[in-house]
Amino acid sequence: MPDPLPAIPAEAAHAQRALRQDADPGRVLALALCGAGSVQVLCAIAECEPDRIAASPLAGLVRLRGGRFRFADAVLRVQVLAAATSHERLRAHRLLAQILEHAGEVDAALWHRARGAVVGDPALVGPLLASARDALRDADAGRAWSRATEAAEHAPPGTSTRAGALLLSGQAALAGGWLVDAMERFEQALRIDHGHRGEAAAGFVLAHVLRRGAVPAPDPRVSAEAIARGGGLAALLSAPFEATRGDRGPGVRRLAAGASDDGGALARVTRALRAGLDGDPDAGIRALAEPDATACAEPLLGLHAGAPLLRARQAVAIVLLHAWAGRIGSARELLSDSAAELPVALPFGGLAVALCRRLELAVDGRIGPLSLELAAAAPWTHDTDGFVDRAIDAYLRGRSDEAAVHMALWRDRGGSSGRFGLPGLDEIGPLGASVAPEPPEAVRARALRERIRAARESSWRTDFEAVAAASRGIRSPFERARVEALLGSTAASRGDRGRGVRHLRAARSLFEESGALAWRDLAGRRLRALGERRRPRSEGPVVEGGDATPSPLAVCRAMWEPVLTARELDVALLMAEGRTNKEIALALHVSVRTVEVHGGRVFAKIDVRTRQELTVLAHRTDQHL
Repeated sequence: MPDPLPAIPAEAAHAQRALRQDADPGRVLALALCGAGSVQVLCAIAECEPDRIAASPLAGLVRLRGGRFRFADAVLRVQVLAAATSHERLRAHRLLAQILEHAGEVDAALWHRARGAVVGDPALVGPLLASARDALRDADAGRAWSRATEAAEHAPPGTSTRAGALLLSGQAALAGGWLVDAMERFEQALRIDHGHRGEAAAGFVLAHVLRRGAVPAPDPRVSAEAIARGGGLAALLSAPFEATRGDRGPGVRRLAAGASDDGGALARVTRALRAGLDGDPDAGIRALAEPDATACAEPLLGLHAGAPLLRARQAVAIVLLHAWAGRIGSARELLSDSAAELPVALPFGGLAVALCRRLELAVDGRIGPLSLELAAAAPWTHDTDGFVDRAIDAYLRGRSDEAAVHMALWRDRGGSSGRFGLPGLDEIGPLGASVAPEPPEAVRARALRERIRAARESSWRTDFEAVAAASRGIRSPFERARVEALLGSTAASRGDRGRGVRHLRAARSLFEESGALAWRDLAGRRLRALGERRRPRSEGPVVEGGDATPSPLAVCRAMWEPVLTARELDVALLMAEGRTNKEIALALHVSVRTVEVHGGRVFAKIDVRTRQELTVLAHRTDQHL
C-alpha cells in the first residue's frame, strides 16, 4: 500500500474537526510525517515531558504502547499530509532530522535531512546508498527503495553515482515486487553510460520478463549476456512447470537444473518441491521451515535471500506442499496470510492465482475476492484453467451436466492443466486427460477414480472392492475423500445403496479433516438424497417435516446426476417410469429420434442393455441400507 494513501476531498472536514485549535500545525505535520516512533521522539515533537503527554495538544492523535507511538487516525494523517505546502514539508523534515539525530536514530535522521534539503547534496548520496544496501540485506524493500530513490535525487545528473543510485532503487523495487517501478529505474540507469550498465540491463530483463512474460525488444544497451542472466533468473522465478501426462520430464528437469545453479534461495525451494513430487510434501515443508543457511549468500541481481519476491516464491511453495499433503483448509489460510504482505502473484508464472481459485472453491464453494485481487496483480497469467474452475464450481453445486460441458471445452482447448500439481476435476470429463507433474498420491488417486468410472456392470463389485482397498493407502485426506465420494455415488447409482452410504460417510469425514468444506457439503447433500437425516453440527440443523425415505427415483436423480447430462437424466427417469419413447418426446418437446439418441447414451453410461434393466436398477437403489 502506498504511504501515505491518496487524499479524499470528502474527508477534508474530518481534519478540521479532529485537530485541536491549540495544536501547532508544524508539529502536527511532523508527527504525521514521522507516523510512528519512540516516546522520546514523540515528547520532542510535542515539546513536553513524558508525564505531560496526556495533556499535550497532540495527545489525541497518537496511540501509545510499549514505549512506542503511532499516528492513530489514518484518514486524518492523509489529510494533514495532503494539506501541507512544499515549504511546510521541508521545515517539518528538518525538524524531524534534528529530533531523530538527538534520539540516536541516525538512519531515519539521515533520510529526513535529505528530504528537507532545498538543493541536491552529493555528500548525502553515499550514506543513503549504504543505508539502502543495509535495508536490502535486512529484506526491507520499502526502506531500501526510499533511501536509494532519495540518493538518486541528490546525485549529480549523468554521473556514475547517479547510475548506481538508480540501479539500487531498481533492485529495491524488484525485491519488493514493484515491477513497473523496477523497469523504470533500470531503464534510467541504462541511459547513463557507466560501469553499472551490465547489472542494470540484467535487472531490466528480469523485471520485463516477470511483468510481460517475454524478453524486451532488441536494444543495443542490453547485451546477450544480460538477456541470458536476467531471462534465466526470470525463468526460474516464474516457470509454471508445464508437462504432459506420462512425461514429467520438462518440469522435473527444470527443478533439477534449478537445484544446481539457481543460487541458494531458489535451490532451497526447488529441493522442497522435488521432495513433494517424490511423495513427501511434509519433508519439503520441514526443509523450508528450517533457518536458511544461505541468507548471507551473494545476492542474485540484487535479490538477497530475504527479499519479498523470493519469500513470496517460498510462501507459494509451502502452500502448494500443504495442498499436496491434503490440508486444503490450512493451505488456503496460509496463502491468504502470505498475500497480505508478499507479492505472491508473481512467482511460478502466476501459479498462486490458479491455486487460490482451487482452494477457495474447495473450502468456500466459490471464487472469492482474494483470487480476484491476485488475478489483478498477476501480470501475465493466461491459460485454460478457467474451464476447470467453472467445472468444479458447477460440480460442487450439483450441476454435473454443466460441469461436463466445461470439461469438454477444456479438453477441446488442449486438455492439459499446464499448472504444477493443482487439484483438478476427474470425476467427470475425459478419461486419461493430460495433467501437469503431481505427487504420486495424486497420480494414484486419479487412477483409482478413473478405474471407478470405467468399471462395467459385470465386474463392478470386484473392481470396487479393489479400489476401496487401494484407497486405504492414500495418506492425503483430500485425495482419498474424492475416491470415497466417487465410490459412494457410483455404488448408489448402481443400486447398492448401503455401500454408497458407507463410502459417502467416509468421504464426508475425510473432507472435513482436510478442510475442503464445499466438497464435504456435496457429500452431505448426496447422503441426504439417500435418506440420511442426521447431519454433522457443522452442516447446520436438520429441516423437519421432510420425507425420511425418499422415493427410489428421487435417489436415482441424485445418484445419476454426476454421470448423466440434464437431458439424459430426464429421459432415463421417464423410461424408469415406464413411458414410451413417443410419450417421452411429447413430455420433453423433442423428437422421438432425439429420445432414442439420449436413451442410447444413458444405457452406455450406466451400463445397462434394456429398458427393463434400467427400470430394475432405478427401483432398487433404496433397498440396500
